[in-house]
Amino acid sequence: MYAPGPFAAVDLRGTLSRSIPRAETKPTAQPGPGALRVVPLGGLGEVGMNCMAIEQDDGILLIDCGVTFPSTDLGIDVFHPRFDYLNARSDRVLGIVLTHGHEDHIGGLPYLLSTLDVPVYGPPHAIELAKLRLAEHGFDAGEIDLIHTRVGRTFEIGSFNIEPIRVTHSIVDATALAIRTSAGMIVHTGDFKLDPTPPDGETTDEARFSALGDEGVRLLLSDSTNVDSAGTSTSEASVGRALAALVAGAKARVIIGVFASNVQRLKLLGEIAVATGRRICLLGRSVGNHVKIAQALGRLDWPSDLLLPSEMVGAMPKERVLVIASGTQAERMSTLTRLGQGTHPALRLDEGDLVILSSRIIPGNDRPVFDMMGDFLRLGVKLVTKVTDPGVHASGHAYRSEQLRMIELTRPRAFVPVHGTLHHLMRHAELARDAGVAEILVAENGETFDVASGSAPTKGARVPVGRVAAANGDTISDEVLRERAQLGRSGIVLVSVVLDRRGVVIGSPEIISRGVVDAAFASALRQASSAAARAINEADPRIRTLDESLRDAVRLATRRAIESHTGRRPLVMVTLTRT
Repeated sequence: MYAPGPFAAVDLRGTLSRSIPRAETKPTAQPGPGALRVVPLGGLGEVGMNCMAIEQDDGILLIDCGVTFPSTDLGIDVFHPRFDYLNARSDRVLGIVLTHGHEDHIGGLPYLLSTLDVPVYGPPHAIELAKLRLAEHGFDAGEIDLIHTRVGRTFEIGSFNIEPIRVTHSIVDATALAIRTSAGMIVHTGDFKLDPTPPDGETTDEARFSALGDEGVRLLLSDSTNVDSAGTSTSEASVGRALAALVAGAKARVIIGVFASNVQRLKLLGEIAVATGRRICLLGRSVGNHVKIAQALGRLDWPSDLLLPSEMVGAMPKERVLVIASGTQAERMSTLTRLGQGTHPALRLDEGDLVILSSRIIPGNDRPVFDMMGDFLRLGVKLVTKVTDPGVHASGHAYRSEQLRMIELTRPRAFVPVHGTLHHLMRHAELARDAGVAEILVAENGETFDVASGSAPTKGARVPVGRVAAANGDTISDEVLRERAQLGRSGIVLVSVVLDRRGVVIGSPEIISRGVVDAAFASALRQASSAAARAINEADPRIRTLDESLRDAVRLATRRAIESHTGRRPLVMVTLTRT
């Protein structure tokens, strides 16, 4: 076991704070020569939205810029990190380096690059996916400097010297980064696993990590996602064998739901289709995009006649069809959701068809995914999932023994866990402590820490962090989200009042409600109407000439009347009309 020496500094405290005040807390002056500051903006204390700034005296390097997805339906497409820290230092941001092409690592780029003009470096597959995402947000081709990196070829961004290292993950072309800084070498693993038999043959380069350990690793930043899973992760090749057996035994159509970015699994499915005499039909925009990019980069070598157009899938003999579909998390209007509901325009499933969900349920999506499973079962199809057959999916993240192996290979002087909730970070830190790492620190988003060559990492000042909601490419303010949440909880009441020239109510105010009706509510609306009229008629005559003051009075009286009868506090909107 790796044991470099006695424990010099251990900080496992973390923080339970979930938000940072909007007013920025200024950290100390920028790091001086020989010092380094690490600023986690996303991915520490949560799963997803990975984004980390590394700062030394001549500038800031950003590693990844991802998004996370909502767990409730408030009309939000994604959340991206708050970029206050970077925008306030825009002249110091030197560039962005991507570790791989998953959305939780590249999805935030369009939002950041709308305010910062900096180059983006990354593996070819990640860069091509980023290019597609930027185009969807209205960026012109060539507007952003997108630069392909190559494993083993070092490059420089300012005074940062960066070497991409091959790692295996649930997407092709994934890399770790060895970053030589003024404070020493940092190794950032990105997302990784130690799969001995990946379909593309590109295993994690353990020899290179060991050589970096010989050179001396000042700080290891390592993926914590699967720290609760003992042993080693399942090989992708074994998933291929499980899927091949299921497809070979099927007598009708086979529909396989996958994470569209898992090109290695797509490669396996192509081989399975050829071996079983089936043609592949791609259903879902995301899986089509990933296939197109992978083929253009030579990452997917399907035969030219393997793909079946979606308009022909319904007429094809069932035993000749293999559908690859996206939407494994039961996203609204996704391919798998519509197939389960029988509303997909290209295909209706029949009793006896085989549906395989070659995926996992992302935490928070349990209810909609199980609802989708129920839809499939009601259609009479045979349903196979990771629950019924664990062999149909493998995680792309290292299990506990693999995480320990990474520590033993790199033999870091200091260790900071990344990519996980506070629970994951703390458990990973304990693993490193038990492995003998001398300096350990746990930090969450917004908690900066400084690294110097001669002393243990220390926490610095907090910086503003948080999530920014976006839909259709535009941000959604916190105020709008609060209103949407209140509408969902309590509904809305619309009050329309007509006044004469003296400000006296004509007739009874009209009240319309949405989302608040129950058996007792009709009488409450009548009493609210009376309360609204009294609020105006009993107001000071001077107030009656002020529309905004009258609206406030009506709003308050209406809400109080409704709350006294129902216990609810709906949103109340008031319109005044003077005749």
